[in-house]
Amino acid sequence: MTNFPISHESPPGSTHRVSGKRIVVLSNVFDQQYHDRRGEPIERCLGSKRGVLFRCLELATGRPLILLSSPPKAVERRHPRWLSPLRTQYSTYDQFFCANWDAPKVRVPLSWFFYTMHVLRNTRSGDLVFIDNFEFIYVFAAYWLRLFKRVSFVLDYEDGKHLIDRSWMGVLSSIAEFLGRRLLSAAVLANSDMGRRLPGSIPTALVPGFIVPVHTHAPWRPGEPVRFVYSGSLDRTRGVDLLLESLDYLPATGWRLDISGAGPLNEKVASAAAQGRWSNNVEFHGSMKPQAYAELLQSCHVGLNCQRTSDPISEVTFPSKVFTYLNAGLLVLSSTASEVKQVCGDACSYYESETARDLAAAIITVLNNFGALYQSRDVSNVSECYSVEGTTERLRGLLESVRLI
Repeated sequence: MTNFPISHESPPGSTHRVSGKRIVVLSNVFDQQYHDRRGEPIERCLGSKRGVLFRCLELATGRPLILLSSPPKAVERRHPRWLSPLRTQYSTYDQFFCANWDAPKVRVPLSWFFYTMHVLRNTRSGDLVFIDNFEFIYVFAAYWLRLFKRVSFVLDYEDGKHLIDRSWMGVLSSIAEFLGRRLLSAAVLANSDMGRRLPGSIPTALVPGFIVPVHTHAPWRPGEPVRFVYSGSLDRTRGVDLLLESLDYLPATGWRLDISGAGPLNEKVASAAAQGRWSNNVEFHGSMKPQAYAELLQSCHVGLNCQRTSDPISEVTFPSKVFTYLNAGLLVLSSTASEVKQVCGDACSYYESETARDLAAAIITVLNNFGALYQSRDVSNVSECYSVEGTTERLRGLLESVRLI
């Protein structure tokens, strides 16, 4: 089993210096760097928020950060393949993938063994270990790690999708949640409702996303079409069916809609864009590479978040697309699902009812008042709270409260 050489230097610009102690993240998040190294089709992992979170953790603790990961399965290949250990990067952070025999039926149980050995070899006493959600593979490794190393565990509760997953993977994650809660010293939450799943004695900090402006949208001039964009999962949970139905209530001109992403409603979206009544207004881009997606956002004016408030997933996630839109300088039209209104306040415009007609009415209001709505939005509070600096201070306070720094 490969024992990777891992640097112990503190990050440049950090406000603390803790010699030899690191942040070790147990996560399978990856970006284009691993995707390119893998050499075969794998599902894209859209974890852009994590890179900013990792930077905040570095600044809050003064510790360097590494990721320990297990290789994801192939999308198309069905024959067995030995995946060797691999050192790559996620954003600017060293990432170490363990080996695994990637074969049907045995890949998952073998990954528990290989990953546990990987974590034991590459973690040492004094490290601060972040667990990425209640996934069985991480909790299993964490229990073995606790037997041999003196470490502290913090939960990065990005989503609780396992709570509504009725498959065997959901059952395993529920077991992991039951076992993992007793390991934790603190938790970082994307949705404050998720904190009710944890023991009351565990301190938490809310980190639903980040305001890190990187570009601005195209200027809009009166008389020009207003360009709307929806990005993300194409499914009923995220209200994509309502969005398509709402098109029948919109005017024939004055707007365009760009849709990107993938999911069960791919065919319906493609049909609306290619041969439907609104083919001149709707364009479907499918899954996009980061640079192409950034360029799309630059050309649009309004970001849409149509997630259903009534769907159980809204109690266990936060729609990260909202922060993506805000960072692109877009006006955001959102449902009130997943505490978006409580988190973002006057930075967004909202609609309350979950019907296609009411969603269309909200879109028409934006069409008729875009200039005024854009000028009246107030992003100051959300920008201050969820900036890198604001989040760093909250994380530092959280970790100091349990004497982890």
